[in-house]
Amino acid sequence: MRLAVTLFLMALGFVGGVYFGQTSTADYAGMMDRFAGTIADRLNSEDEETAPSAADEPATLNLLGAVLDTDGPVPSSGSFVPEMRMQVCPRMTVSNAPVHGPELWISDYFPFVDVNGVTLAVAPTNGACLSSGFGWRSGRVHKGVDFRADPPGTVHAAAAGTIREAGYRDDYGNYVVLDHGDGVFTRYAHLTRLEPGIEAGADVPFGTLLGPMGNTASYSIPVHLHYEVLLGDYETQARSFGLEARNPFDFPYHVGD
Repeated sequence: MRLAVTLFLMALGFVGGVYFGQTSTADYAGMMDRFAGTIADRLNSEDEETAPSAADEPATLNLLGAVLDTDGPVPSSGSFVPEMRMQVCPRMTVSNAPVHGPELWISDYFPFVDVNGVTLAVAPTNGACLSSGFGWRSGRVHKGVDFRADPPGTVHAAAAGTIREAGYRDDYGNYVVLDHGDGVFTRYAHLTRLEPGIEAGADVPFGTLLGPMGNTASYSIPVHLHYEVLLGDYETQARSFGLEARNPFDFPYHVGD
């Protein structure tokens, strides 16, 4: 049942997004291939913590087909599909890691969370593992979560929104702040570069490519994505730095009341 709910919510992330025309036939086919591969991976999993029961398969496929079998437009997210599963990075000491099993898969992981009614991707990149959690680390609070990938992945908008900030800082390197409405914001830091058109004031749909994962900053750091979920009122003197940072894993997705 958990697999069915997860795939249904992931599909809604596409169908219920901001529409900017129809994707091409090739894009749509590619997206369906990704979904099919994800389903196959989950159904063939030997990890007892994440493997669905056989009874989940028909319901999952029916839900996915019902949501995506439409002649209307689908969101312009390109090839980005959030990861269905997430591991804590192996051979690393990961601070504040979420609960995970012996195979390092994060328990009860969902690709989307509901934050004040805004649906956000928990990991807005592909092929990555969690290298640092949210919370106290090295004598200070780490106000986001870090993802690493080898080779480095691309970074995408976790939900549709308006770019509030896009530029460079010594502490965040190349970074972007998105306003998703309802007092919900996300920040993406240490990008190698910002893609053309990623500038303050631009509206972007879910999955928009923001830039490649990188290690930009005034100090030496490994290549990774630092990702923050922020809540509050942007219209203060501090702007995004006056917002409250929250742990994305504190917002499990829910359906209904």
